[in-house]
Amino acid sequence: MNNSGATVRSLAIAMALAAGAVAPADLTGQEDECRLVSNASTEGAVEKLTTAGETPDPAAQRALFAEALGDLQSEIQDDDDPTALWLAAEANIGLGDFEAADALLSRFVGTNPACQERSDNSRFNAWATAYNEAIQHYQAGDTDEALAAFVSANAIKKDSRAFNNAGLLYQNLDDEAAAIEQFRGAVEADDPSDQARDASLNLAEALRSADRGAEAIEMLRLFAEAHPNDLMAEMNYAVALTIEGDPASAQPTFTKLLSRDDLTVEQWNQVGVGLYEAESFGDAVTAFQKARALNPYDRDALNNTATSALEAGEVELAAELSGLLVERYPYDFDAYTLLANTASQTDNAAFALQVIQERGSLVFSLENVQLRERGENAYVVEGLVMGRSEEAGGQVTVPIEFLDEQGEVAGTEHLQLVIPANGETEIFQVELTSGVPIAGFRFQKVASG
Repeated sequence: MNNSGATVRSLAIAMALAAGAVAPADLTGQEDECRLVSNASTEGAVEKLTTAGETPDPAAQRALFAEALGDLQSEIQDDDDPTALWLAAEANIGLGDFEAADALLSRFVGTNPACQERSDNSRFNAWATAYNEAIQHYQAGDTDEALAAFVSANAIKKDSRAFNNAGLLYQNLDDEAAAIEQFRGAVEADDPSDQARDASLNLAEALRSADRGAEAIEMLRLFAEAHPNDLMAEMNYAVALTIEGDPASAQPTFTKLLSRDDLTVEQWNQVGVGLYEAESFGDAVTAFQKARALNPYDRDALNNTATSALEAGEVELAAELSGLLVERYPYDFDAYTLLANTASQTDNAAFALQVIQERGSLVFSLENVQLRERGENAYVVEGLVMGRSEEAGGQVTVPIEFLDEQGEVAGTEHLQLVIPANGETEIFQVELTSGVPIAGFRFQKVASG
């Protein structure tokens, strides 16, 4: 299933948007209780740090940070001068030594608790820099550097986003123990809470794969109790109970959720995913249909309703929706598979064969495609293009139509791609600025060349 977040396993989906930084503080930029004053022993370091912030050359910048830190060594060795401690922490942040910066900032706040805000800002700016670097490395395909940057970010500030993404990368490396440690850090950080919830589910799955099912159940129970207003935390616990063989305890939660009338499209998608994973396929159809009632052009709701309907034995519904799925997304390899399966179950072998042949003729497919908002009036369709033939290197332009809430075309953008080698993938993004809300999108099929 192409779900919407309840059991996200793809790092590209799990990653939050790049983090912004707060404005850097100067020595007098905080409240009077934390006003720092430079003296003769720190003036040289202040000058070097200021120059470093204005220097575009990374090597020269590092040299200035190192010189500033050298100037401050005698001041921070045995004395807790708050100005020197903060400046030394900033120099270490510039050098990427977040563990040393962490220790210095802790000492800095210890000298004056009123400086907590300044310390927090320094930590967040350092974290945001490392986190954004990790995102950039990942998008460039350098997962080793991405992992190192996520782990580095965790050393200066505990945030669920970096922990969760590091855990997913460790899982890709088959290092389950390290993944469990990172996911646990994300749950404990609980910042932001939606990433903490995703991490709780990732942690539960990792624990189950390590034959620690009872521990997974207990962790999800405690997380749900700690977040009584988080319906997906409750859902995740109920799903885990079902997976572990206790569906009777989970059913009241499922029944209560399905009776609600105040959920969003995304929430109904998540509820449906939970029900599907609990193999309550009929209820999953109900949840996904509620999502489709709110937005008939949501791709996840369409895909997941068709998939659940087939599992629930609602073959006619599955056939109708899988046909619509192929019509809207003619480069979705799995949509053709779903349509062929529904055709075979309606004893339409000839049509099933035709669909399989159409699927086999795809020279590329568009995988893990998502629509999301990117700031005010901006929307992006992103995913992976996978080569599926020997026609690597061919150039193709695919029109993407963005649909408004009435299903009318609000704008068209063109995805220009070069077909990768067979079995290889490349990331793509296409953005649209629209004066009206965008509810969905669809691809137009074109000849490859």
